[in-house]
Amino acid sequence: METKTARSPASGRPFTACPARLTAAIAVVICLGPGSWISPGLAAADGEKSYEFVYHTEWGATDVGTSQARWSIAEDQFFMHGEAAANGLASVVADFAGYVSVRSRRQEEGWQATQLVIASSYGRETSLAETFWSEDGQKATTTAQPPPDKDKVYPVTEEMRVNVTDPFSAMMAMLDRLQAGEMCEHSFQIYDGRRRAELGFSDLGTARLESDRAFAYSGETRVCGIISTPLGGHWRDSKLAEEEPDPEDIKAFVAELAPGLM
Repeated sequence: METKTARSPASGRPFTACPARLTAAIAVVICLGPGSWISPGLAAADGEKSYEFVYHTEWGATDVGTSQARWSIAEDQFFMHGEAAANGLASVVADFAGYVSVRSRRQEEGWQATQLVIASSYGRETSLAETFWSEDGQKATTTAQPPPDKDKVYPVTEEMRVNVTDPFSAMMAMLDRLQAGEMCEHSFQIYDGRRRAELGFSDLGTARLESDRAFAYSGETRVCGIISTPLGGHWRDSKLAEEEPDPEDIKAFVAELAPGLM
């Protein structure tokens, strides 16, 4: 049994490095850096539960960014809206803002996206990708502005947009598996409107997190190693796709914060 603090793990890369292997969509909402914390709120109406998470990310004593995610989860569908922006000194170095919105419905084999919108701005550059899935969930169609620069990124063909889901639906499906007592072992074919990847989870056992500050989580967790293998849409000159991925590089510590809330 390992014992760790509630900060990002010292071994391997911290969570702030996750855009290297995870899609930008995931990075906007779930990537926590050293000093990050989560403040959840909960409300329920008509069988639907709503949650709001606020992520304040620090680097040492410096506040570098704030992200918010609002989830509405029912038995057969969920909606999520998230925003992220650089704060303080970080906004001077990297003026970044991001937005994501996803709708998904439950199917027999798990969660399947119906719509995903991702937008971002970096300095004077803006990016928007809106993706819809067919009624049977088999095929994804995307409108992107600006369109992908085929000289700079690898293509995502029509065939690569078949039988895929979005990153958030994949993670929800993995949480459902953990909630049911299964191991953290599965892979998903994901697409976020610009990038295509295989998102793999590896079970790394359990670990106890020790709180390093008043609002941090303390307790037993299931540790999942995460590998995102790029298949299309990634930069042609990126060296990351050439590296041999290691499940120890990026870890997710999963715990039940409240009954039914993983």
